[in-house]
Amino acid sequence: MSHNALAITGCGWLGLELALQLKQQGWQVSGCSRNPETLATLDNAGVTPIKLDLGMALDCDNPQALFCCDTLLINLPPGRHQQDNRYSDRLQLLCDAAKAHGVTQALFVSSTAVYQDGSDYPVVDEGSPLADNPRALTMLDGEAVIEASFERWMILRPGGLVGGQRHPGRFLAGQQHLAGAAAPVNLVHRDDVIAAIKLLLSQPQWGEIFNLAAPKWPSRGEFYPAAALKLGLTPPSFSDQRQTGKRVSSAKLQSLGFEFSYPEPLSMPPLTNA
Repeated sequence: MSHNALAITGCGWLGLELALQLKQQGWQVSGCSRNPETLATLDNAGVTPIKLDLGMALDCDNPQALFCCDTLLINLPPGRHQQDNRYSDRLQLLCDAAKAHGVTQALFVSSTAVYQDGSDYPVVDEGSPLADNPRALTMLDGEAVIEASFERWMILRPGGLVGGQRHPGRFLAGQQHLAGAAAPVNLVHRDDVIAAIKLLLSQPQWGEIFNLAAPKWPSRGEFYPAAALKLGLTPPSFSDQRQTGKRVSSAKLQSLGFEFSYPEPLSMPPLTNA
């Protein structure tokens, strides 16, 4: 097994780009997807393509190749649709299989949705109070599975993910009388997420959790109309109704030397086709 070997479970918008970049940098990379087109893209780039489906059971066409890695990067969001088993149960299936094949370390991509919002928009770090809403509890249960399953683990909690075709100008375009004009925006560009993952792979901080969101927090009322106009879309409008929120601090990750390419959401690059 190579100590420069990584298996990426979840090669969608983030994982695919990460896999392609790491392969170009000389990593031994395998990537998982259910999408035949994605698997073909991975194969063409020299990334070992592996069909993986997590439901009531783990369906993998090549577990030996998947788990022949030094680190397992788990980038599998819960999804928006109800499934037959819980998110944490699906992650447990993956972790049990990884452990059975000798994998001992993992990096899990979670979310800043785990933190409590507040009416005063508190600055939250990795030790801040955690939320108890369904979305937060789902992610926290997933994190608990990772922590219990691997001898060495790291958790990355990114904010709202943007970049490539995922442009925030589309998120609220055309909507009217929205609440929360003053609430802060916590976004992070895909390039910065990939850079953060590369940093943690090169400088492992086992047993640690890291936030990742741009260190500037424009308000929703300032940011989303401007983002929509950049795409030529109808900007959203906001009412006077307040909404709770938070400002996510990435100071812990920055203390390792991480520097944002896009620290200001208002100046993030425009839409691309990638």
